[in-house]
Amino acid sequence: MCLSSVYQKKNGENVFLCKNIAKVFPGKAEVVVFDLMGQKAVIPGRILEIDLLENTILIEEEPT
Repeated sequence: MCLSSVYQKKNGENVFLCKNIAKVFPGKAEVVVFDLMGQKAVIPGRILEIDLLENTILIEEEPT
């Protein structure tokens, strides 16, 4: 089973947000993720990169 960790790029740095992500639903201004236990997280921004070898998802913070 391949689960991913989510990071958000803020001020040029990758900030850890959550782990054990099993589902990802990209939207226009947000990304909705669900972990292994079904917990939902809504993260503002857009997907910048998905690395399947490292099991990471990088989300770019939307400018305010």
